[in-house]
Amino acid sequence: MSYRVLSKYRAELMGVAMLWVMCFHAWDLDLGLGWLNRFRAAGFGGVDMFVLLSSVGLVSSLSTRRTEYGAFLRRRASRILPAYFLVMVPYTIFLILHDGAPWSALVWNGTLLYYWVRSPGAFNWYVAGAMIFYALTPPLLARLRRAKRREAATAAGILLLLLLCQWLMQEGWWQYMDVFYRLPVLLLGLLIGLYVLDDRPVTARAAAFWGVCLALGLAYTRLLYPLNDRQPIFFPLAHAFLLTTVPALLALCLLFEKLPLLAAPRRVLRLIGGSSLEIYLLNVSVFSQTALLRRLVSFGPSNRFYYLVMFLVNIALGCLLHRAVEALRTKFIAFNKGENVP
Repeated sequence: MSYRVLSKYRAELMGVAMLWVMCFHAWDLDLGLGWLNRFRAAGFGGVDMFVLLSSVGLVSSLSTRRTEYGAFLRRRASRILPAYFLVMVPYTIFLILHDGAPWSALVWNGTLLYYWVRSPGAFNWYVAGAMIFYALTPPLLARLRRAKRREAATAAGILLLLLLCQWLMQEGWWQYMDVFYRLPVLLLGLLIGLYVLDDRPVTARAAAFWGVCLALGLAYTRLLYPLNDRQPIFFPLAHAFLLTTVPALLALCLLFEKLPLLAAPRRVLRLIGGSSLEIYLLNVSVFSQTALLRRLVSFGPSNRFYYLVMFLVNIALGCLLHRAVEALRTKFIAFNKGENVP
């Protein structure tokens, strides 16, 4: 097996990440077992999967289609912003009319400055964060390509970014940590993306290395993370995913490769992964209004039926939105080229 399986099964892995994030946002979902509930509560690690897999895809894109920096950012914005605006604008208007958010929320959300000014009615952080990740990717990748020892350069960069995270936490800038927590993962993803591009094999030595990383990540959650209340150094749970994301993704790819019975679930995961952005946008907006939605769907003490129905509706609407956005994008491109648009 080579690292290229991360590209081969990228959509399926995105689907797994999306389901995990949805479980995380289902904050009061009781799965009946303590370890399952802990796994659900750690679902924000799905975002680390998104960031790493996106980094892998960006390495391939930047390597096969060399464009200037502005064109690269415009192309990435054209992929993410249409769906964002189609969800953000009506949802922000809802927050204004229903929750009393100021009309300026439309300006802050529309300019993606909401994450930095933390205005009332601000949208979920991910889209603003994704554009920051895109902006950093070309210079970071260029620096990594020039490095004589890429692994050492990546390790040094990750260490510096972890120190930056520690400084920001010490200074109390917790509201910005959603982005800064993921910068080390972004850098790791660029290195893995170069491995994918080179079709580098996952050797026994590499498998052992990632196995040790997985063990260290699990040990971190058991030994260091619980010390946050008693130590001057913060040990956020998010740092564990820096150690566990790559081995977890490789393990999933191995299952996809070796278990033919997963063919049908893979098709479902591929569908979810292909529409993951739109599913996510709806999940953190419309489907975050649980108090309103629960008036429409009855549920028991565990809320399992409610979340089952909402997950299915969320996924279905996200897939439909993805198709609509792609159709609009196709027509826009054809219009710009002067082609007949039906």
